Amino acid sequence: MPAEGMRIGTAEMVLWTGTVVMLLILALCALFWSVDKRLLNEASLWAKPMKFAISLAIHMATLALIVAVMSDGARTGGLIAATAAACALASLGEITYIVVQAARGQASHFNMATPFTRGMYTAMAVGAVILTVAAAVIGLVAATDRQVEIAPALRHAIALGLVGGTILTLVTAFTIGGRLSPHVPAEPAGGARMALTGWSLRVGDLRVSHFLATHMMQVVPLAGLAAARLLPGGAGVAAVWLVAAAWSALVLLAYQQALAGRPLFG
Repeated sequence: MPAEGMRIGTAEMVLWTGTVVMLLILALCALFWSVDKRLLNEASLWAKPMKFAISLAIHMATLALIVAVMSDGARTGGLIAATAAACALASLGEITYIVVQAARGQASHFNMATPFTRGMYTAMAVGAVILTVAAAVIGLVAATDRQVEIAPALRHAIALGLVGGTILTLVTAFTIGGRLSPHVPAEPAGGARMALTGWSLRVGDLRVSHFLATHMMQVVPLAGLAAARLLPGGAGVAAVWLVAAAWSALVLLAYQQALAGRPLFG
């Protein structure tokens, strides 16, 4: 097989491999959760690793699918290969530390107890920026790739979803990181929480806006795919912009509500 042919699909392979690794880690953590009943902050030690494994799997699968629609020249280029590798390595580093800390019965986030945990918290912030910005890079390359035919609605959706989602994710994440807590004000002990997500029902919780911002990267491209199939060109593009604007407004509304100290259903 020619060397050029062997390069096709390398970035997707890296991202799909990362996705599978996250799913395997999810299964392993689920096994630990079934036998290890220790709690941290009133939740299972294994809840956070499981949530992060799911989120990172979705993130890398999304990027793999978008890389797959690029032209051969774009998807085999050095920029996309490096971006995919950086995303996968950052994701692996994040989940490894989260799992290790869970096994030790210690918090991975907001843990300033020792120089090591403070350093790791900073390292995790850097890793989170890398894997998040990877989405913007891939989104911009896909949206500006004129060597491949992509429906205008989907092209706009990829750019808006991945770039917009990156910006809003970084805003919400750095707000949480800077405060060393997602809660506004401090959550009282034994406060009511949502099932599955663990979001506070007593105080403002910035994780709501962070969740919405992160998953803008899936929602808007999916809307673009639907619009491309169901609507004519101009109408499809308009629909995508409307969805992106509405989702961004939802993120900002949840963000402001949390900063005001009001819970999701407050």
